[in-house]
Amino acid sequence: MLCTTCRQIFSGFFSQRTSAHHIYLQKLEQAALDNCYICQVLWRTASDQPPRLSGKFENPKSKPISKYCFSRKSADGSEILELEFVVDRNGVEDGGSCVVFCLQSMNDADSIDVNVSSSAHTWESSVQNASKWLSECLDGHDRCRMSPLSGYTPTRLIQIGSPSADKIRLLLHPSEQGIVLRYATLSHCWGASQASEFSSLTSASRDVLEEGVSISDLDPVFQDAIYTARSLGLHFLWMDSLCIFQDSIADWHKEAPLMSHVYGGAVLNIAASVAEKNEASCFPERDLSLIQPCVIEPSWDNFENDVYNIYYTGFWDDTFESLPLMERAWVTQELLLAPRVLHLTGSQLFWECYELNACEAYPGGLPPNLPERWMMRDTLWTILHSARRGPESRVMTAVPEIRDAMRESWANIVEVYTACQLTYQSDKLMALSGFSRVMERALHDKYCAGLWRSTLITDLFWLGPCNGLELCPRPSPYRAPSWSWASLDGRVSLPSAYNEHCEVQTATQDPFGAVTGGLLRLSGSLTTIELRSRTDGGWLVFFDGTWWKDGGDQLHCLPLYLDTHQSPEWNKTSGQFRRVGVLNAFSKALGMDVWTKFEDQKKASWFEYESMSKDGRYEISIL
Repeated sequence: MLCTTCRQIFSGFFSQRTSAHHIYLQKLEQAALDNCYICQVLWRTASDQPPRLSGKFENPKSKPISKYCFSRKSADGSEILELEFVVDRNGVEDGGSCVVFCLQSMNDADSIDVNVSSSAHTWESSVQNASKWLSECLDGHDRCRMSPLSGYTPTRLIQIGSPSADKIRLLLHPSEQGIVLRYATLSHCWGASQASEFSSLTSASRDVLEEGVSISDLDPVFQDAIYTARSLGLHFLWMDSLCIFQDSIADWHKEAPLMSHVYGGAVLNIAASVAEKNEASCFPERDLSLIQPCVIEPSWDNFENDVYNIYYTGFWDDTFESLPLMERAWVTQELLLAPRVLHLTGSQLFWECYELNACEAYPGGLPPNLPERWMMRDTLWTILHSARRGPESRVMTAVPEIRDAMRESWANIVEVYTACQLTYQSDKLMALSGFSRVMERALHDKYCAGLWRSTLITDLFWLGPCNGLELCPRPSPYRAPSWSWASLDGRVSLPSAYNEHCEVQTATQDPFGAVTGGLLRLSGSLTTIELRSRTDGGWLVFFDGTWWKDGGDQLHCLPLYLDTHQSPEWNKTSGQFRRVGVLNAFSKALGMDVWTKFEDQKKASWFEYESMSKDGRYEISIL
């Protein structure tokens, strides 16, 4: 439904000029409380903005709280109307947040379920819809049927049986049965509380689980996962808490490197996205009116009227942004590796495979003109398919555009992954090792503690979570060399020298897991600089050898790619350093038209390096 103010947008004179919407913040809030589809979205945006005059929002502003304008767009071969709002709770002239809706003709919107909020639509019928998605995918999606790991059987599985069975049991070494077992995997949040007695595999619970336990004895999340898998026609389920011994470090080290096979070999992954702990339900009470597509019929005087579906273009991202499961770092690779994902979001079910993104409101596929997500499924399919290393995959990855898309995807994955939470920070590399393993095979490259051998120089441009006014602290105990983004906590983003050698010491035989040391040998132009903090924030950098009397932090500077990589002395071994950050600077600002003049800069007395190559490049090591 729409409020009176929003209904006025679709009547009278149609104009593409910017027009006022709500004048008062309280009116916007009330319209949202009254379930106006547009105002609910705008109110969430306004609520996220910091107030400038707290407590005085009842007063009218000099400018409207929200305003809008129309534009025409072409999407998927048809024309749609784009309705763009700017909302600012402070009512200022410039600024505010942009919120975009689209109007799609119902003649082109055959994927919508206009009856999704009917009283007959229960969670049971929702899961039945998911069963249709799975059947259509298995029978009709060529890309999805080409999963390179189909037929893999994990070390252990949970036999969940038919929908009428009241017990489940642990299967040890199911691959020895000599048949292919179709199974689902589960992604879930453990939560802070202790798992129930039979919801965790230990040496003490093993015999009981092998014999069989009642489903009612399991935590609610596991019960919901079993119900979902059974409803989809699957009789086996893999979940980390019941398929890896929780009291055995040795078993964890054995199973963790197999995650790319476990999740990649499943029929689908069930993501308990809404449950923040194992005791929570994946199927809570819900208000179906909140997911009901909004259908309108304008009555403009000067524009061709039609019946439209109006939708918020950010509804997919907004749904997942606040879900507990999306904050768990281990889940990043689980969602990437699975050929299909069924998200239990609490409001509606969402489906992802290589050929279809859908939800209950749009069971036939999402509407057009949605923003690109951080991982596009077509690129993900290319990565996983290329990892097979067949002749066709080598041809694919030889195409520069494909390789660039894959590397861009890796950068996006690292940024999303590093923003998530780990219970144990020592798992920083291990929690992404399954996908890293796949990525190495796809790129035909060498993995180096989160970076890649062929692009090491540009990979060094990753930026840490600190704001540039302070150095990010290095966590203890050691988990990665300073040049790897894995050496820091928090969100990391990935953006002429020569890479001579990369060496990483791993804690186990697994090259994608935890590391105990690392060294990167580079050669190139090298000079000394001093770095001083400014009183107004930021830094002052001195290259010319004229230092202030009290001096600053003494750094060695190596130009990489029109940026400079800076590293202070790390230990008493001459020429060995530790990465502390990235210095972005225009060469002219440093008094150099080209980087070749860099080597002519005056060096300080403390300038040092390990050796010099025949062509005059300095060689150093970064630990």
